[in-house]
Amino acid sequence: TNGGPAGDLYVNIRVKKHEFFERNGTDIICEVPLTFVEAAMGTEIEVPTLEGLVKMKIPAGTQSGRVFRLGGKGVFKLAGVVRGDELVRVVVEVPSKLSSEQKELLKKFDAATSLSSTPKNRDFREKLKRFFH
Repeated sequence: TNGGPAGDLYVNIRVKKHEFFERNGTDIICEVPLTFVEAAMGTEIEVPTLEGLVKMKIPAGTQSGRVFRLGGKGVFKLAGVVRGDELVRVVVEVPSKLSSEQKELLKKFDAATSLSSTPKNRDFREKLKRFFH
């Protein structure tokens, strides 16, 4: 001021929480729920991005927690042209209430399902047997 020496300018920025997005540097993270059927059989879903909805294919056999990358859908790096990605984490949602008919159908499905179709479950059970024997 008034011909005084130059100084430093400090700017504090707070990013407000968002109902869909979480920020990690220039990447945006979005968690999307899937039903068991959607994850097992595959589907196409609409995912929110900073510019609007985009369609994304979910392959059959997708496991809960899997992360898909939408390139260039994140935040721009400060004073640059580089843009981060949007990371879409899918979470398979398990029904909290089942009718007796649904329970019966799931029991039949479980009886018809082999451990070979659930490799993590199979590997865990095999390791558990070796551990205790």
